[in-house]
Amino acid sequence: MRMFLRMIAPLLLAALAGCAAISYAKDNYAGISPQQFKAASGDRYTIYDNIGQSRLMIGPAGSASATQGFVKGLGLGSVPPVVYRDVAEQYLKSTERNCTAQDVTLILDPRYEVRYRCDRTRGPADVLLGPA
Repeated sequence: MRMFLRMIAPLLLAALAGCAAISYAKDNYAGISPQQFKAASGDRYTIYDNIGQSRLMIGPAGSASATQGFVKGLGLGSVPPVVYRDVAEQYLKSTERNCTAQDVTLILDPRYEVRYRCDRTRGPADVLLGPA
């Protein structure tokens, strides 16, 4: 019986962690339309941009996810978090926002969350309000 519990406990913990990650993604990205983005490397990513909370959820788009899973299955590793940070900064620049990625956190492999900070710049609406 103890052997059975030792074998099943890690599986139960992994399942609970997966459920928590899915719940987190739903809580923070529900209702946000995914954006398809092609990085400078040519790889495609699906990005959910939660502008109100200054965070992105990024993962490989469609077939890239299957390829990544295959490569990981071969023991060749997965994409390092720094790649997601770079993709986030490229995406933010493409939206004409002056933002910098702050930190990258794994949500549910291969989905990462990237928190970012934007410089406050005066836009056309600010001109109507007059000088600062």
